[in-house]
Amino acid sequence: MASKRKILSFAEKNELIERFQNSNLSKAAFAKANSIPRTTFNNILTAKLCSSNAQICDQERKRQRLSLYENVDKALLSWVKYARSQNAPISWNVLKEKSLEFAIELGESSFVASNGWLQRFNSRRNLSFKKLCGEAADFDSSSLKEWKDVVLRDILERYESANVFNVDECGLFYRILPDRTLCFKGEKCVGGKKSKERLTVLLAANMDLSEKIIPLVIGKFLKPRCLKNCKSLPLFYDANSKAWMTADIWEKTLRRWDLNFSKQKRKVALIADNCTAQYISQLNNMDP
Repeated sequence: MASKRKILSFAEKNELIERFQNSNLSKAAFAKANSIPRTTFNNILTAKLCSSNAQICDQERKRQRLSLYENVDKALLSWVKYARSQNAPISWNVLKEKSLEFAIELGESSFVASNGWLQRFNSRRNLSFKKLCGEAADFDSSSLKEWKDVVLRDILERYESANVFNVDECGLFYRILPDRTLCFKGEKCVGGKKSKERLTVLLAANMDLSEKIIPLVIGKFLKPRCLKNCKSLPLFYDANSKAWMTADIWEKTLRRWDLNFSKQKRKVALIADNCTAQYISQLNNMDP
């Protein structure tokens, strides 16, 4: 019975090449000593498709299929190496746009940066996406259950779901880089210093999602240069030196909402967190 054919991975091929270079045997003698056909061993020495220290392809792969757009492939790989050397995070969309940019520059008019091509590029070049940083927030599930069973039930007994609004603020770090990046497998993932420039955005919507209140954005400057010739905005804008929510802005915002609900002759419940800035003594048509 003929022996079963074995296909060597790149790691195994690299190991054979290294052992051969450190031996004093001829190609024929080395191939015979390792039970490898001489022609196969000659092909391994000639090809050298994957270097053991170049991090270009997955060492466990057994075949290296070249891209139809090899120029785009090589240009994109060079850019990925440079970006990672600068600790710049690379998202999927950035990788896609960069490949299209290189294709245009190289005159590859038929190139399409499809998800399949990008996945094969990552596989060929031993790349994967990793999270740069992040930590799980502490969460008290018992407090949530108590709030739902007691507080929320009481609110829903007194208000219709269309009149129950949830409001919350969030920081919009508009210059921050992605927290996931494309990198070589086995590479230590370290991000650069994160930008702290931010806006605060206040969002509110009712429980049945039939109504969303116009957002409030808080910046550092009352008249930012980017809004110099802007006559109107689809939101409310306010400012303070740190772009944070303050008691004055919170009260002004709630009184504007209260006036609007008063015109509609509606009584509403407003659910917000217990931040000290988010406190107001009395409203006519809102129960915060």
